[in-house]
Amino acid sequence: MKQVISYLLGVLMISTSLQAQSYHYSQFFSTPLLTNPAQTGFLEGPYRLASNFRSQGQLGGGAYFTGYISGDFRMLQNHISEGHKAGGGIYLMNDQALNGALQTNSVGLSAAYHVPLDIHGDHNIGLGFQGTYHQRRIDYSKLSFGNQFGSGGYDPSLPIDEPLPNRSIGYFDINAGMIYNIILEDRSFFGGVSVYNILRHKENLLEEEFKMPLRFTAQGGAQVFVGEYGKAYFSITHLRQAKAYETTVGAAYGHQLSDGAKNEINLGLWYRYKDAFIPYVGYQRGAVQVGFSYDHTISTLKTAAQIRNGYELTLLYNAIDKQSLKTLIPWY
Repeated sequence: MKQVISYLLGVLMISTSLQAQSYHYSQFFSTPLLTNPAQTGFLEGPYRLASNFRSQGQLGGGAYFTGYISGDFRMLQNHISEGHKAGGGIYLMNDQALNGALQTNSVGLSAAYHVPLDIHGDHNIGLGFQGTYHQRRIDYSKLSFGNQFGSGGYDPSLPIDEPLPNRSIGYFDINAGMIYNIILEDRSFFGGVSVYNILRHKENLLEEEFKMPLRFTAQGGAQVFVGEYGKAYFSITHLRQAKAYETTVGAAYGHQLSDGAKNEINLGLWYRYKDAFIPYVGYQRGAVQVGFSYDHTISTLKTAAQIRNGYELTLLYNAIDKQSLKTLIPWY
């Protein structure tokens, strides 16, 4: 029994060490509620829909897959002061490791409020909170054990001959964040901090007790107009959870292909320190934006937990106010 527990605990520890990676994605802008709850509802239009699907291959083990969808929206606009923004949102996420043997399903509800700091609303600060529920489970039928290897090789019909711990657990947690925005006519800037797993819930899927460590995120970025048809985007993101940390920095260039409504192609490159280069290509037409990125691993680590071949496909829909559309397209 101790051997089984040690094996499964190792699997969970590997999964936990990847938790920050699972929760931030390479295309961080497509998972706003996982990066900072204060981003909830900070929109030009009435609402936003976002999705991200990430697949990773692992040397010496099974594949990892994470799917995310979210929706957030502005609310109470007729009941709060001019220039203020209130928002609400929800996200759903499914994270799979070892070809689906270990799964975590999550749902989060977010709320945020943004206050202007000057009469023009160029500077504003926002605070957000999020409540989440997670369910983690193990499907033992997708794992192999030493007792299932006989003289003829591996036989999944052979009994494990060991009592197995709990198959699933559920737990709640709380997250919070703050963000500062500067929005000018030809450029904008932002900086924010967030903390996740505030309750430090207990991971009791196995007999060994483990508490999820706090996850801290600090992020900053800028958008600058370049000429008549171009935009340059810059960002830096730093995550820390227990003794693990990551820093990602990069930039992208967006070029407007025609006059009028948004018709923009984006090319970019990010670098995750000592881990990977991440080229990105995206296209936005009106309210719809699609993107694709590839994590090219450069890490010299040679352990079984080494991650390679990370792909992300994203789809976002940023609803546009009808008044904004009338400005861009007079006949709308």
